[in-house]
Amino acid sequence: MSPVTTTPQPAPGTPDPSPGRTDRAAALAPLVAVLTLAALELVRASGPLLDMAFGVGVVAAAGAALGTYLAPGLLAVLLVAAARRRPVGAAVAGAAVLAVARLVLQALTAGVRFGVGLATVALALAALTLAVAALAGRPGGGRAAARAVAAGLAGAVGLQLALGTWDAPWRRSALGWAVAVVLALALLAAAWRARGATDATGATDVPTRPGRLWALGPALGLAAMVAANPAFAASQSGTPLLLAGALLGLAWLLAGRDRRPAWTDVVALPLLLAGTYLAPVAGWAPLALVVVTLPLVVASALGAALEPAPDAGPARPWRAAGAASVVGLGAILPLLGFQIDYDIPLPFPNWLVPVAAALVLGLAGLRRAGTRVGAVAGTADAAPGARPLAALAAGLLAVGVAVAGVQAATTAPSAPAARTELVVVSWNLHYGVDPAGAVDLEAIARTVEAQDPDVVLLQEVSRGWVQGGGADMATWLAQRLGMRPAFAPAADRQFGNAILTRGELSDVAALELPYGAGPQRRSAVSADVALPALTLRVTSVHLQHREENTPTRLDQLRTLLDAERDRSVVVGGDLNAEPGWPEIDLVTGAGFLSAVDEAGDPDALTSPSTDPQHRIDWVFVRGDGPARVTVAEVLTGTTASDHLPIVVRLSVPDGALSSRSAAAD
Repeated sequence: MSPVTTTPQPAPGTPDPSPGRTDRAAALAPLVAVLTLAALELVRASGPLLDMAFGVGVVAAAGAALGTYLAPGLLAVLLVAAARRRPVGAAVAGAAVLAVARLVLQALTAGVRFGVGLATVALALAALTLAVAALAGRPGGGRAAARAVAAGLAGAVGLQLALGTWDAPWRRSALGWAVAVVLALALLAAAWRARGATDATGATDVPTRPGRLWALGPALGLAAMVAANPAFAASQSGTPLLLAGALLGLAWLLAGRDRRPAWTDVVALPLLLAGTYLAPVAGWAPLALVVVTLPLVVASALGAALEPAPDAGPARPWRAAGAASVVGLGAILPLLGFQIDYDIPLPFPNWLVPVAAALVLGLAGLRRAGTRVGAVAGTADAAPGARPLAALAAGLLAVGVAVAGVQAATTAPSAPAARTELVVVSWNLHYGVDPAGAVDLEAIARTVEAQDPDVVLLQEVSRGWVQGGGADMATWLAQRLGMRPAFAPAADRQFGNAILTRGELSDVAALELPYGAGPQRRSAVSADVALPALTLRVTSVHLQHREENTPTRLDQLRTLLDAERDRSVVVGGDLNAEPGWPEIDLVTGAGFLSAVDEAGDPDALTSPSTDPQHRIDWVFVRGDGPARVTVAEVLTGTTASDHLPIVVRLSVPDGALSSRSAAAD
């Protein structure tokens, strides 16, 4: 009979008395945490990469997504075979290879990055699944693994705050490389420490079969979409990114400590997920409570699901490897189901997809409720290495909060300069993803900055969309450009229109436009902008995109004109309508002039940016308004988005500067 079955097991969490041996939890928990952080970064990175496939079609994108997230099973099998069926060795090897792959990914440019990037995502999920299996296969290991995952997610939130939510894989700067190198070194250090992991009896691999490993998939998917997404928390709650991220990270630091019956997770998780999408109508305070509660329940449900059953048999390395594909599917299906609704509308609200994933995660831990609350209570807290790991996660979160705080404090909007003309830029940003599948927010900022604008009207602004890399574009661009933002959600509260300006914003109005034939909800945002020359009412708008949707676009424009006809002086945006279409006639018939037709080249096209074929982006100025168009042009030579920006220069009325100065005195 093997030593695993004949030697009595010490109490859970008891340090290994054998000299030279490392306690399994103390050795593997850091590896799980670092792999979680790396995997979440790469899951977000897969969004812009898969967006390239969306350009071909929904079927192509779905196929690429499913292929990517099924691949972890194959990679895990290869790792297990290379490690001679030792799960710890396989996890260590996976982490080491991932460290190299992450550095390679940082060095690649658009195009080649697509295949390598998606393969690296699959490798991260394979290594993480094997590491969680190795840690969870011991008494109390389920909760220890959940605590390690929670620590990794707390660190991930801190890293995102430090980077302003614009992830390192997309940065070509020294900062991007510094993050990539530190992450690779952390993976190698954690792998080195874990290579000697044993259980207290000296066995070098998992003594028992862990619980439902597949539950790791929906937990990661929900983390990427909602539960570890500071931009989502900020956009849903209406709170500053710094506050939302700090609360979210703190919640993950505390996650995994509670002990309650698992049926409460089954009830609480779907309700909390639904609340994140529905609570904005009740104000930010209820939603803040939901945001900080959700990580606690996700970690609780995951710990219960991973806990070995009382009658669990010996560990089976091939089972753990096969589970990696199910983990991958569990991570991508909520994301894919939610996102596909914007091209092929579902027969129900798309937020029910993550709610269903939350219900599945809650049910995963139900069978092991008695085990978790009974014999293993407290083992995660007592496990060697738990406190140092929590301290490291807390340190990374603190650094992120500090950096974000300094950034917010030192990038306050500067006062606008008094001058004789005003500059307006209007641009559809394609949620930050360029035609090559990269996220280059700095290129966007430099293009806008070069125009020295007074007002910037933006469409397709992402605030936490995984398809856009999870960035809070409204906050990042406002801080980078030293401007004040106003945001109006469309579709969900993570995607919409924005106004940026150095002037004071007042009377901000978010207008929901008629849905019509769909497939996406659209909106407009209007605001009064107080500039030294005059106060302008401006609007940023985005209409339905399918060519046959003219009746819907006309309804949307009528709604906008009814609300802003006698107020807005400048209206800019992506109307998805070309010259001569009824939509343009409706706007000009209401007294607006097309800026490009008045003072630019009417033949200039705006989309796609790589080879313009259509003129669907417009800036209109009210004909009887206080400003006149002097110059209007479509900027060429930039591919930071799939649209080209429009720059309009407006003359300041005679005497406006002196009259405002006198009024101020």
